[in-house]
Amino acid sequence: MDKFVVKGTKKLLSLARTKIRLAEEAETVYTKPRPLPLVKLLSGREIKTIKDAKAYRDELVQNLDLSDPGNAASTILQAMDMIEGVKHKFEPPEFCSLLNEEQLDDVEEEAKENSMKVNLLLMTRNSYDGINLYIGDKPIDGVIHFGRVSTTLSFFLNFAFNSNYLSEKTRLKNVNSCLGHKTLILNAVHFALGEFGAGLECETLFQ
Repeated sequence: MDKFVVKGTKKLLSLARTKIRLAEEAETVYTKPRPLPLVKLLSGREIKTIKDAKAYRDELVQNLDLSDPGNAASTILQAMDMIEGVKHKFEPPEFCSLLNEEQLDDVEEEAKENSMKVNLLLMTRNSYDGINLYIGDKPIDGVIHFGRVSTTLSFFLNFAFNSNYLSEKTRLKNVNSCLGHKTLILNAVHFALGEFGAGLECETLFQ
């Protein structure tokens, strides 16, 4: 596996540990939602509390096999799900998903009606043919600002895995991941999306 993906995977797991600690300090008891949907989908485990998340995060670290792309990709998505699922009491709403489920329904309907792809723009400089959901602080013109941090894509993925147009079981379809600025975490997320079936576009060399 690419060394930057390896480092990004480890950084995501470390970030999950930090977010869980902050949730404990904020006296958070339950995850939101509960159980965590991607964890349940990919592992069958029902994680409903911060205590559950802490123990399960340690299991993911122990069972991580970086020689197995499928294992690594699943670990990345589950770590994203945990990060988003524990932070609701201590992080402001602007650092969560900026779209709700009803708005994602509208995105799916437009994509379906016009046979378009949904492009996940990971801090890109350009937009692409289709519907563009932007991840980053400063969205470019003509896109939908989905979130400021990449882990908010766990919300999109839960929606997509329950959409006949955007997935078949746990394989994404009609979804592209477009990588712009290559942070370690964005590298890992981009890799994982590809392992789960997303088309991959890459704009830049590692920065």
